[in-house]
Amino acid sequence: AAAELSKMAATKVDEQGYKLIAKWNGKKYDLDVHKEYTVGQVRKMLQMLTCVQPKRQKIIGLGKKSNLEDDVTLESLQLKNPHSFMMVGCADEDVMLDQSQIDAMPLVVNDLDWNYDPSEYEEMIADVENRQKLQDTIKNVDISVINQPRRDKKLLVLDLDHTLLHFKNKRTYKRPFCFEFLKAVYPFYDIVVWSQTSWKWLEIKLIELDIFTSTDFFISFVLDHSAMFTVRSKRRKGKDGKLWEHQVKALEIIWQKFPEYYSARNTVHVDDLSRNFALNPNQGLKISKFEKTSADPNVEDTELQVLQRYLIHIALSVPDFTTINHSDWRSFGTRA
Repeated sequence: AAAELSKMAATKVDEQGYKLIAKWNGKKYDLDVHKEYTVGQVRKMLQMLTCVQPKRQKIIGLGKKSNLEDDVTLESLQLKNPHSFMMVGCADEDVMLDQSQIDAMPLVVNDLDWNYDPSEYEEMIADVENRQKLQDTIKNVDISVINQPRRDKKLLVLDLDHTLLHFKNKRTYKRPFCFEFLKAVYPFYDIVVWSQTSWKWLEIKLIELDIFTSTDFFISFVLDHSAMFTVRSKRRKGKDGKLWEHQVKALEIIWQKFPEYYSARNTVHVDDLSRNFALNPNQGLKISKFEKTSADPNVEDTELQVLQRYLIHIALSVPDFTTINHSDWRSFGTRA
């Protein structure tokens, strides 16, 4: 495979070629290609490097469309040189997983939550160990951008499991009005998905739900559990008397990576676990936990409809999000 790949990429990158940087599964792959190469040829090169069959590849960011035909030439796409793009898809070894292996993949880490007390923030952010962990994570996390940040847009960070979907009995259920919600808020917000699961599970679910391929909204980037770290609460202790430890989603990671676009002034973080807001309590908006049940099929979850109205309202009327408290968001969205 290596020899064949070298043959396909024999032409050096010059005025007749492109240097492509493919991002997949947290890794980067360099491809030296001729301008006359087709998307189909790029797919074959990616297959050799990743073991992802062309039919399972979804290429994002190579052109304006998310699903390019195989006969499209690279020259017709007017790419930058070098040009980065993202590929999602499961390798052969992952596709061959049996159901028991898939079921065993971790969905969330410790789903137990408590009503997080924002007053803990000052002590927690001042803790030397917590600050060092934050700086180490900022340094080590490599964010693969799928769709570039847009000027003058707010940032909406969304949890996945129990916020947008629920995984139960080997099936994935979308929260009611999920796509309608994402489409409605996209004109006002860049959308980021941040889940405390593994990237492998995230990729499978996001492909299954067609979130990557929608043309009504576009995901800016995705973060998994590798962008989280553990902090110790100063006030809450377990039964054994030890300081309570839990992981957090620190928005400072995003703000320092994209300082010209995002900050505390324009960011909202939606999650069903309030402990994930520990280092950014003012940006946290807690949503009810979504679980697909058959207890009462006549009662429909309208949480995202209410949230949609609230988010659009503050995007249009509040220039600085640090001046508002999201704790009353649901009553506003119901009144609107």
